[in-house]
Amino acid sequence: MKILSPLDSAAEVDLLVDAGAGEFYCGLLDDRWHERYPVMSMNRRPAGRGHFRTFASLAEAVKRAHDRGAQVYFTLNEHYYTADQYELLWYYIDGALEAGIDALIVTDFGLIASLHERQYSVALHCSTGATVFNRRSVDFFKDLGVVNITLPRHLSVPELRSLSAHVSGVDLTVFILNSRCVNVDGFCTFQHGLAGREIPSMYRNACMLPFQVSGFRLKDSGQTQVLPQDASQVLRQKLWERVHVDDHPCGACALFDLARMGIGSVKIVGRGNPVERKQKDVQFISTLLEAVRAGDSERGSFLQHARDLYAQTYERSCRPFMCYYPELL
Repeated sequence: MKILSPLDSAAEVDLLVDAGAGEFYCGLLDDRWHERYPVMSMNRRPAGRGHFRTFASLAEAVKRAHDRGAQVYFTLNEHYYTADQYELLWYYIDGALEAGIDALIVTDFGLIASLHERQYSVALHCSTGATVFNRRSVDFFKDLGVVNITLPRHLSVPELRSLSAHVSGVDLTVFILNSRCVNVDGFCTFQHGLAGREIPSMYRNACMLPFQVSGFRLKDSGQTQVLPQDASQVLRQKLWERVHVDDHPCGACALFDLARMGIGSVKIVGRGNPVERKQKDVQFISTLLEAVRAGDSERGSFLQHARDLYAQTYERSCRPFMCYYPELL
């Protein structure tokens, strides 16, 4: 099981490989795209931090990664693209391939079909935006030539175990650290990072704005009844109104189980984060993976070790509402 790390510059490659990264994902966004489409990103990241700016710098990063035995995947994971955007998409795809990237991370069915139509010879990875929640979805994308799928954040450990047991011929990637959004990414139609700096950081994305949730249950009489205010969906929404998505959410306790399922990679979110934080995140997960590979601890002792290391690394204790896999707590 490899660590899939964010990457923003060639200078980060050796630092992150030394910390334990075996795979990288990255994007490139320059003025050519941003001037034409200022309110739509090409890869789910707003303009600014978190992008390569030139193909030369991307090529340098790829070379450094390959020299260290790591692979680099290029993000084109917007949920859809309009017809007039394809001219620019081919420019970025051609530039990324010339830079030597190992795979494209995609979501849009139209882009996948167009890549096949134009006979591009490149590995295709499926983004979490494709909302692959079950094995029929896995088979669908496998038939489209996808070789790796990043599963949605909302699958539980038992669901991951059941899914992985019935999947073959496709590698699976799951989230392990940072940005545990309460919303399902593939169903999100908001653009990130468009609000001005005068708005508090917690609310710069529209999906983070406080809102009211009401649930209704259909009674036998045909009338409706408001669910109690402690209903799970209401409680979860209230919680996430107050807690930022990037407040060090973590799923490291699941590494023990994920390794035994045959999960191919665990993904750390963090394009745009300072390299020091990326290093800390990768080192944290890498240390725990070494313990899993050593096989010298039982499940219970590993869970405690993961919690202790999290507290030591991030100077805070585990919190159920910040856990990717709270069923393990």
